[in-house]
Amino acid sequence: MKGHRDRRMADFIQEEISQIIREEISDPAFKEMITISRVEVSPDLKHARVYYQVHGGEEAEALVAQGFKRASSYIRRLIAKRLYTKFVPEIDFIPDKRTEEEARLEELFARIRHE
Repeated sequence: MKGHRDRRMADFIQEEISQIIREEISDPAFKEMITISRVEVSPDLKHARVYYQVHGGEEAEALVAQGFKRASSYIRRLIAKRLYTKFVPEIDFIPDKRTEEEARLEELFARIRHE
């Protein structure tokens, strides 16, 4: 079960990364519509998985993935300036395929109901 600290850290990182993408990064890859859908932080607060969704197709998703590779250390540095903890988590950016998987499962369930 996740602790209160983990959830607070995850919420903080999600809000800050959203703001950083909107206001502080000039990389053309981030001109696409990007949503930070969720953040998972390890119990020791040293690792964070940032899940994002790109609205614009597979080509836009590939462009954004490259943008996150280029900007990840810069984003982590900006988070470190705003975060008052001993450690700043290592951040991994992962495309969130959850909605696609949910739609696929819903389609399968609909087919099963009709049979």
